[in-house]
Amino acid sequence: MSLQTISIIFFVGFLTFVAIVAFVSSRNNGGRSESADVEYYLGGRSTPTVVLAFSYVTSSISAACFMGDPGIMSTMGWPYYWVVIAIVPGLIIPAVFLMRKMRLQAEALGSLTIPEYLGQRYNSDTLRLIIAGVISVFYIFPLVAQFKGAAILLESFTGISFNTGLVIITCVLIFYVIVGGLRSVAWTDFVQGLPMLVITIVLLIVSLKAVGGFDGLEAGLAAIDPSMLNVVQPSVKGAEMPLTGVIGNFAFWGVTFISQPYLCSRFLAIPNVNRKTIGTFLITALVLSVIYNSFYIAGLTGRVLFPDAAADYLTVTMAINLLPKAGAAFMMVGIFAAMMSTATSVLLVIGQAIGRDFYSKTINKNASPELEVKVTRIAVVAVSLICMIFNYINPPEFLSVVLYLGLSGIGSCIGVPLFSAIVSKKSTKEGAIVSSILGPIAYMIITYVIGLNFWFSCLLAIAISGASMIIISAYVNKKALEIEKGKFDIA
Repeated sequence: MSLQTISIIFFVGFLTFVAIVAFVSSRNNGGRSESADVEYYLGGRSTPTVVLAFSYVTSSISAACFMGDPGIMSTMGWPYYWVVIAIVPGLIIPAVFLMRKMRLQAEALGSLTIPEYLGQRYNSDTLRLIIAGVISVFYIFPLVAQFKGAAILLESFTGISFNTGLVIITCVLIFYVIVGGLRSVAWTDFVQGLPMLVITIVLLIVSLKAVGGFDGLEAGLAAIDPSMLNVVQPSVKGAEMPLTGVIGNFAFWGVTFISQPYLCSRFLAIPNVNRKTIGTFLITALVLSVIYNSFYIAGLTGRVLFPDAAADYLTVTMAINLLPKAGAAFMMVGIFAAMMSTATSVLLVIGQAIGRDFYSKTINKNASPELEVKVTRIAVVAVSLICMIFNYINPPEFLSVVLYLGLSGIGSCIGVPLFSAIVSKKSTKEGAIVSSILGPIAYMIITYVIGLNFWFSCLLAIAISGASMIIISAYVNKKALEIEKGKFDIA
């Protein structure tokens, strides 16, 4: 039996199984009676903690992480491993500070989305609309990257054409998101996380053995390009990981990435905030993030074994050549699962921003929860079609570049207002509004006009956003104090 035939069988079987899981989970609300919006957006706050932790981590592991990022690592070498060193604590440490307070504050305020939470926290509809708008625009970029990665994958393994694959992917994603909201997305993430675990471990072990272990890997890289063994890259134009890039890398994963609504929305959905629940979530997330992100090393082993393979196709080439046909087909399923876990989460967040933050909170304030969810589902369909058409017309060349463009734009908008909402009672709505606007503008100017290193640009954008929050909030608080004091002054 050919690889194409086996891959098609695996693919159809995988989609069927996940569809069953999505459908069953959407019908199981744990015996609770919640309104349609709470049920759809937050899974009724009754999704098991381990399932939410799986969803949190697998949503952060996209097609770019299994294809694009190992490809970048294959060209850059060990300096790019700073991404892994930063992403693991970047997923866990901020969650320690954010999770409990966000969950408690959001429930007290009645917030179901991140834009709504921040808008209510700062008592500002303007802030809510700004953040919802940024989400609706910037998340298109990582979605387009996910669609392209999945279509390439299907074409490589099954022979299904790129354009036909896009149609299949679009239909599959629409079904999974609209059938049951967060509960459906979280449970399918959990199921999809299992093949992702298997391919991470298997392909890494097989490829390391093929190059002769870490000693053979080091020797192979040295023969190709000794600079791939450096700890950081030299500080020259175009370098991604000089020392400034390493520092900015930690800022990206610790502030910009953790602020992504498709990730931190999981904090609003945890069943409760007792120590056991939060501890279970964090430990599960820590173990999974360490395992999944070790896959970056496959970019180095792949460079040694297949030096002429295209970077974005490297892991696909490795699977086809190093694994038996069934193993290669399973690899295809795992990477497709990585794409789906991110894409479904992002689609749900965009749909929420349009259906709740724009429609029911602004356009039609009398909309019922059922109508709001209906509009959200329509938005999910529309955004999916936009991403499909974009890939038909002009698919992006580099998956990771497009992915990080979207994530950085949103993170530089939300990061400072989100952290300030948790850690400072003195932050004001004026400071939040200005910081949410200046962050993305600063990032775009620093990256694409000035041309500084991508990671360092993230750090500077966060710094500018944070400085504006501090300065403006201090000014507003001072003025408010002067006005209050003036009420008691005797002329």
